[in-house]
Amino acid sequence: MTEAKLTRAAIVDTAIALADESGLDALSMRRIAERMNAGAMSLYRHIPNKDTLLAAMTDEVARRNPYPPAEGENWTWRDRVRIAAEVDWRLYREHPWVLFTFAVPRYNFGEYSLTALSWLVEGFTELGVDTREATRMSLSVWSYIAGVALQQVSTQLLHGRDSNADERSGLTALLEGSPHWPTPSALTALEGTGDTALLEPEQLLDSGLSALCDGFQARTTG
Repeated sequence: MTEAKLTRAAIVDTAIALADESGLDALSMRRIAERMNAGAMSLYRHIPNKDTLLAAMTDEVARRNPYPPAEGENWTWRDRVRIAAEVDWRLYREHPWVLFTFAVPRYNFGEYSLTALSWLVEGFTELGVDTREATRMSLSVWSYIAGVALQQVSTQLLHGRDSNADERSGLTALLEGSPHWPTPSALTALEGTGDTALLEPEQLLDSGLSALCDGFQARTTG
């Protein structure tokens, strides 16, 4: 690749594609350079180090997945939470590695992540809370979405690593009536019910966010 085509944006795009394919563990300047048919040292003229690269990748993914403009819409703050969950759920499934980089202070909250945070904070101010509290609520929502998304994409994140032959979790086995260990007393009513819907990430996302929003509502009206 010629120096004219070897741009910061092209490097970030290539790095995102590699991370999507193989995860962050496989990401290196050497592999990016090989994918771009360039010398590894030439990349450093545009991206000085891997930390800078990961921060740029994270904010680029945020740029590609914005929350929709609120102008002209009659969304409530709960609508914004629902929309944020839909956008972020799709983002995490397409780019599971971002679950890690969004969690690291030196990589998260670039320009576009701050724009997304502002969008959510704006909604929460409808509850009559100040910006500080609205920000706390927004970060709580993001943390919950990320936590549930981690369950959904964990197989992708751990791709290629050794696993046990029986990949069912202890709770799944208990629900199916074949627990791996003696069932704790508080869980005996669940044994053998087959109610594995309890573990469906999308249902957990919906029910958990609903409960979280109910709590926010109660805090501000109680």
